[in-house]
Amino acid sequence: MKNRTILKENVSHGSVSFPLCVYNNDLGYKEHLLDYHWHDEIEFLYLSKGKAIFHIDSTPVELRENEAVLINRGEVHSGYSLDHSYCVYYSVVFSLELLYNSFQDICYSRYISPLARGEQKLPQKITGGQNWEREILARIKSIISCFTAQPEGYEMDIKASILKIFSLITANNAMISLHEKQNGAKQVQTERLKRALGYIKENYREKISIDAIAKEVNLTRYHFCRVFKSLTGQTPVEYINYYRINQALRLLKDENLKITDIAFDLGFNNLSYFVKKFKEYKNCTPSEYRRKKTG
Repeated sequence: MKNRTILKENVSHGSVSFPLCVYNNDLGYKEHLLDYHWHDEIEFLYLSKGKAIFHIDSTPVELRENEAVLINRGEVHSGYSLDHSYCVYYSVVFSLELLYNSFQDICYSRYISPLARGEQKLPQKITGGQNWEREILARIKSIISCFTAQPEGYEMDIKASILKIFSLITANNAMISLHEKQNGAKQVQTERLKRALGYIKENYREKISIDAIAKEVNLTRYHFCRVFKSLTGQTPVEYINYYRINQALRLLKDENLKITDIAFDLGFNNLSYFVKKFKEYKNCTPSEYRRKKTG
């Protein structure tokens, strides 16, 4: 599906022999931390500073410092800061092939394979409220520091930490088993969200009809609006405006571009509506934002 492909992150994380990478996201006071996207890899997202909320499929997950979310394969996710806080988070992104052996050993077949097949999923939030959760957070921080320093043998250290994290989740009965019926219904909802977001990403510069998006995901307008709001916390129109405003932030850094041209290029019908929505989302006008970023 074309729109699904657009929304999928096309980034190779690590190498073929060691498919893992750690990203340091020091975003300061930026409100928007992460655009909606998905990937086939597992992600441990650790918030080291600030307060933020991440939407994982249909669930908003609020994080404070020294907490983490575990993002499963194929889950659509995005994030933004709360209370105008300065946010720093790390993303540990890896393929389950990192844990795969040429022969099907019991560790992979019994514990890892159900994750790869989508029969089980990792718990969403690790707060450190229990001893095993605190150990998971310590292991995630160890992966981050080990990947950054890369001492001799760091690959084994990181792989061991990931296996220990999985074993702690399993030993404490925190792995979530999905019934086939529940899993099927969830996949349908997630697929519809991916297609809708992909359609918006592809067409945001044009006039977007809600009816057209609803048709794209094979729902009536009413049911599409209801499902979209339940999954993202925003109406389709609110999300379209939000997405366009975030695209404007990049364009406003170019002083050679007229604000009127930016507004129309992003699909807004008139300048005054663009300014109104920009101020609503960013608490300043486009001109004020440009002065702050280029002054």
